Amino acid sequence: MTEQQLISQAQQGATHCFSQLVASYQARLYSYLLARCHNSHDADDVLQETFISAFKYLKTYDAQWQFSTWLFTIARRILSKLKTVYHVAMDAISGEQLATQEDPFAIDRNNIWQLIKQDVSPKHYDVLWFFYVEQASIQEIAHIMNQSTSWVKTNLHRSKMKLSNNRSLSLMLEAH
Repeated sequence: MTEQQLISQAQQGATHCFSQLVASYQARLYSYLLARCHNSHDADDVLQETFISAFKYLKTYDAQWQFSTWLFTIARRILSKLKTVYHVAMDAISGEQLATQEDPFAIDRNNIWQLIKQDVSPKHYDVLWFFYVEQASIQEIAHIMNQSTSWVKTNLHRSKMKLSNNRSLSLMLEAH
């Protein structure tokens, strides 16, 4: 069954078809969320909430966009809400407490996306991720990020320029 057929059947209530869609996109979406969240538990929560929202609003899916574009749009919106809650909670913890906590999710220096995350802003990170990892078109990235195509082109260029200062990182990204 094609993806569009699965979507159509799922929109008509076939939960097994929606389960197949989840299975198709779960790993890709989790990779993105894990790179954006503070830990694997948050990534799991956002992943679950993304698929719950997708199921709930499946009838609103617009077939002019790839299903992955729609899912990543939902995930980014949920992430945005989570980040707001997370930052409020972190503000309540004193800097002294943060300094004494061990970080069980220390950055793996061999992971290019963790290195990129350190060098660019979150919006630039997302543009790079969708362009290189998801191989999304400029139009799809614009839709996911709720921005114009010009904004995406400009920020993709700026991201690449920022990374070009780190020659080895830039070369690894291009090879990726």
